Amino acid sequence: MKILFVIVKEESIDPLNVQLLSALAKREGHETFLNVLEHNNLAEDLQRIRPNVVAYSAKTGESNMFLKVNRWIKSQYKDKILTIMGGPHVTFNHARMKLYGEDLKPSSISGIVRGKPLPIEDTMLDVLAVGEADESWPLLLQAFERNENIDAIPNVVTKSNRRPDGRVNLLDRTNFLDELPFLDRELVYAKTHLKYFEMRSFMSSRGCPYPCTYCFNAKFNDIYSRKGKSINRYSVDRLLAELTDIVRKHPTQFIKFWDDIFAFRTDDWLIEFADKYPRVIGLPFNCLTRADLVRKDPSIIENLKKAGLHSINMSIESGNPFVRNQIFKRTMEEEDIQFAFDLCRKQGIRTFSNTILAVPVPLIPQADDPDFNQKSECLMRHLEEYFKISTAALRTNYRLDAPLDAEARERLVSSLQELGLRHRHIDYDLESMDINIKNKVTFGEFYALAPYPGTALAQYTIDIGAFDGDYEKLYLTFQATSSFNCFSEKEKLQQLNISFLTIPLMVFPKLRNFAVKHLIDRPWTKLYFCLYFVFRAYLLGFQMYPMRYSFRNLLRKVYQTFHLQFINHFSQHQRTFLKRRKRQADRLGGSWETYSAEREAR
Repeated sequence: MKILFVIVKEESIDPLNVQLLSALAKREGHETFLNVLEHNNLAEDLQRIRPNVVAYSAKTGESNMFLKVNRWIKSQYKDKILTIMGGPHVTFNHARMKLYGEDLKPSSISGIVRGKPLPIEDTMLDVLAVGEADESWPLLLQAFERNENIDAIPNVVTKSNRRPDGRVNLLDRTNFLDELPFLDRELVYAKTHLKYFEMRSFMSSRGCPYPCTYCFNAKFNDIYSRKGKSINRYSVDRLLAELTDIVRKHPTQFIKFWDDIFAFRTDDWLIEFADKYPRVIGLPFNCLTRADLVRKDPSIIENLKKAGLHSINMSIESGNPFVRNQIFKRTMEEEDIQFAFDLCRKQGIRTFSNTILAVPVPLIPQADDPDFNQKSECLMRHLEEYFKISTAALRTNYRLDAPLDAEARERLVSSLQELGLRHRHIDYDLESMDINIKNKVTFGEFYALAPYPGTALAQYTIDIGAFDGDYEKLYLTFQATSSFNCFSEKEKLQQLNISFLTIPLMVFPKLRNFAVKHLIDRPWTKLYFCLYFVFRAYLLGFQMYPMRYSFRNLLRKVYQTFHLQFINHFSQHQRTFLKRRKRQADRLGGSWETYSAEREAR
């Protein structure tokens, strides 16, 4: 049987999900193929390959592009091709995804936004794959090939087996990763520039126990409760066997581990890895951990450095304590962050931090606001309802049933500021800029918050009216302009400008005050992007992931990365990514967007 995997565009990261699914399919004797939509040849591939199955693995945002593609495929091929989608978007939004030939009503879906049912997505997909589908995927292919009923296969949603309560029959988690096949990298390398990019991506484990509200792991752990361990990883020997295979087959200079958390503590696994990796692989690598874990167990860094660690990711997420611990539930203090980044700097390890901007955060009213009492009362009710913060002492000290004098207002404002609250949204983002500069982070990325389905933070943004629950409005990536309606256009401009300017300011911190005073309000965003790109290229290429390039490969990498980053960061260009290009034939995915209209015209 022939399976065609579809991805949106070439990235700098191996699509590990597609590579695993292809390897699992090939192990069962199936043929697999890859189409990259930006290569403009989807219609041609469909006609040439004549696949039995077209498969997508989607995050929220890029799911919208896949669904547009899929509607065209089903309009042309109908039942001749089975189409299936898995990934985070499906896992946490499957109840609102209408399948091919299905009559799914908004009123049948649980969830309300301002008195209206949540919107549904008319996907025209045949099958949805929920959760970890390592074992279900081969079963599905086998049943479809034999023309058997697929409704009873676990982790699968069809129009016939959908339950009114939205529950899905799930197999236990894959607890023994060593039994999985090596990833099918050849599928991707044969069609993309990744074969020339000598940093290889891998994950040594699955799972994360932390309840961060912006991440799907908390919900994932909930739906898999009592279905296996929340954290599973390859044995060291199995991990090194696959890395050895990669290095033998493909020129490799650097290894990037994408585990949610590579090292929780100095345990037997880490000690064994630190002993064997430098002898068997011996390449510099990057991985991710948490600053609070490093502070509790500094020997984590000692063992990782012994193994060959060159750079490490430790997400800060926010410089504001209220956002970091009340909204994000990071349970991380500034002292943890300072200790971990100082330790890495002393050990000569480059540091990388992710930070989230554009968070819908409660605001303190200005002391001279004529509605100060009313707004303060609303703020305190909000703190009690959503964050379970007791405001009894504030209510006792500052009675809001009568106007407060100027001095009392200033004292109340000061008390609210001690909780981490601020007057303006931009104040929270500037704190996030400053904590990265203060801790001398080598490199960082600054993203606008994206409300992904299944996350507690997405539900919070829906509850407060910042987001209407329509995930089809989201962009390709979380690097673009904020999707929340609580921000003015000026604030969105400031957020995007901060995301670009902070990288140069981490190199030249003395320019911080000048940038804040004179630059972040200016409509020079694309100029700032160019500045950001230059510093990003230098810091990643020479500090975080140092590698040697031929002149030709260097030019290719610079061009491809600039194009990718430009699309990722500017929402207006993401919206036009599917539209007509300068030449009639130059369309993303080839003729799939206008194939029907052109055929009818002929």
